[in-house]
Amino acid sequence: MIPAAARGTTTVSARAVARIAQQAATETPNAVGTVRGTATVRGQRAEVSVRLGLPWPADLGRRAGEVQRHVASRTGELTGLSVRVARLRVIRLQRPTGGTVVFEKTTAPSAPGRRVPRRWWSARPTPVVVAALLGAAAAGLLTADMALVHLFGNAPAAWRTGLVDRLADTSPAAGSVTVAAAALAVAGLWLLLLACTPGLRKRYVVAGFGAGRSIALDRAAVASEVRDRVLDTDGVDSVRVRVGRRRVRVRADLAFGDRAAAREQAGAAAREALADCRLNRPLRVGLRLRTTSTWDPTPPAPEPASAAGTVGETAGEAAGGPAGEAERKESP
Repeated sequence: MIPAAARGTTTVSARAVARIAQQAATETPNAVGTVRGTATVRGQRAEVSVRLGLPWPADLGRRAGEVQRHVASRTGELTGLSVRVARLRVIRLQRPTGGTVVFEKTTAPSAPGRRVPRRWWSARPTPVVVAALLGAAAAGLLTADMALVHLFGNAPAAWRTGLVDRLADTSPAAGSVTVAAAALAVAGLWLLLLACTPGLRKRYVVAGFGAGRSIALDRAAVASEVRDRVLDTDGVDSVRVRVGRRRVRVRADLAFGDRAAAREQAGAAAREALADCRLNRPLRVGLRLRTTSTWDPTPPAPEPASAAGTVGETAGEAAGGPAGEAERKESP
């Protein structure tokens, strides 16, 4: 029999792990819409990130935690790897088409002794790729020319000799040298700024989870929930929401009803929507309510009673006297 160490190994690619994680996320009732996943495999461990939508109104932290736990356990079961869902990004919130989602107030588990990140850090792929390509191109050209000169005895390239001669004849106080030095200094400061700042300003971290598990909401998802909650206010016709770093600006149009009462209800609805998102950094609400050109300060009158009820009441009134009373007593 061939020993176990010589039978070979089974390697699961990162792409396969990402596909399995996507399928595992769709198995949960909490995931709605399109699901995207990425994975990184290091030996017997895998780190998975998932992008999906969540139904609302609901406790987003609890539902996101359920998705994370199911994706980690299901992916680990199917791949045989130790899977950790490091990031779960909620790209949109969707109201269910059928039925009603029950909102439950729960407290999400928090890892003791671990700091919750205030914002996700960006990998900065574009600046890194551009800087790496420029440096690699310059180093590659210089290395190739020097190899041709020292190994094969070729003459140095004209661009290298011309560049050396130009640098030797140019004074350090020349305008071109000053401009180039300033450009390089600005580029260096820009790269340092990108390296020292987290980025990803359009994503808000959900509170209640430790540093090992991080859940974030896009600004579009937060704006969608606030907009739908404010639209439920009586008399509000249209709502525009703009979500910033520390403040949510709501612009609503009132078609009918009392302006002061509608303003109070709309502000309470916006604050309640933000509270349901459970963001790590609470946002302030700025509400501006204006009336439309057809605004009616009086609320709409209640619907009149049904015709059947009116006819029944009229017949009962007509049946007055003892006979009518006896008839009403005998009827069940």
